[in-house]
Amino acid sequence: MKKLSSRERLLRVFRQEPTDRMPVRIWGVDPMFPSSRPSWKPLYEMAEKYELDVIRSWGPRADEQDPPLVKYRSERIESDKPDMWMDLTVMETPAGELTQISYAPKSGHPGRVKKHYIETIEDARKWLSIPLVKPSIRVDSYFELDRKTEGSAMLMVGIGEAMYGVQALMGSETFGFWLMDERQLLHELISHAYNRIEGLTKHYLAHGVGDCYGWVGPELCIPPLTSPKDFREFVFDYDKPIIDLIHDAGKLVWIHCHGDMNPVLEDFVEMDLDCLNPIEPPPAGNLTLTEAKERIAGRMSLDGGVEDGDFYLLEPEEMVRVVEETVAMGKPGGCFILCPTSDPSTSPVLNDKNIANYRAFVETGMRLASYE
Repeated sequence: MKKLSSRERLLRVFRQEPTDRMPVRIWGVDPMFPSSRPSWKPLYEMAEKYELDVIRSWGPRADEQDPPLVKYRSERIESDKPDMWMDLTVMETPAGELTQISYAPKSGHPGRVKKHYIETIEDARKWLSIPLVKPSIRVDSYFELDRKTEGSAMLMVGIGEAMYGVQALMGSETFGFWLMDERQLLHELISHAYNRIEGLTKHYLAHGVGDCYGWVGPELCIPPLTSPKDFREFVFDYDKPIIDLIHDAGKLVWIHCHGDMNPVLEDFVEMDLDCLNPIEPPPAGNLTLTEAKERIAGRMSLDGGVEDGDFYLLEPEEMVRVVEETVAMGKPGGCFILCPTSDPSTSPVLNDKNIANYRAFVETGMRLASYE
């Protein structure tokens, strides 16, 4: 087979079609849009040198977006923890204010939410008061990006996920209790979020935007926090109609879902999903790539396979072995993209060991990528 462009290669993988080689990518590393983090520079150099595959995300520019449906006020203050900022954000809904309080490490590491917007039924009713408005977002920037991209990347439109949008407002503790105590209210909240996502998706599709559409979040409604029945009821039943809309328009779908795929893998296949990311190996998940591919039987593609933590914990020679083992499981039969299970932002600064592991990942993956 002749050499394919990255765009055509990825499109073919998403469609479960033959390709010239296994795609290899570093999630979040796109030479067209480099990070401001200096320590990422070697990753962009690798991406260009080895012509790594890129799933390039698009979203409307600030001047293309609709006016916000609610106003936000925020401030950053010193917290009771000397190494943390405290971020206070107030959402002004038609029915009253909702407040979120977060801790943000001064080091730049990920933080955590101390108080969520929704903690009571009254809070939920306030959020439900936010009106649904038909979107009129402009998409000129997409077609500008499409012209610049040509064959160098597949273009993905990021959209929300209904359950995830609601869960993020209340956190796992309240969400878990409400699965038992306020199940109907959860459906009301998720339906409200779904209606916004459906309207936006239809708007984008009407304008012919995107090679594929992607979202994150189903991982927050899988075992052990929730049951497979909960996944069907609060993820499958809301995501499947969006997937059908996208497929009816001739576009493709990518979903990011961390965690153990063993209880829900066939549900993603039944959703008619094109590509599932990141397929975490044991012990993070309970499925090997070999087992996952046997169960999928060519009905869905997989993107991932190399645990993010390995780039921080392993020595480069160990990374070589991990990639060799991952490729041996994922590559046969196609329908697989070699990729870390996260972007490189786990640490604010990548050190020499991290870079050496990314180099081992890239060089080993590309050495083994060809199907000839």
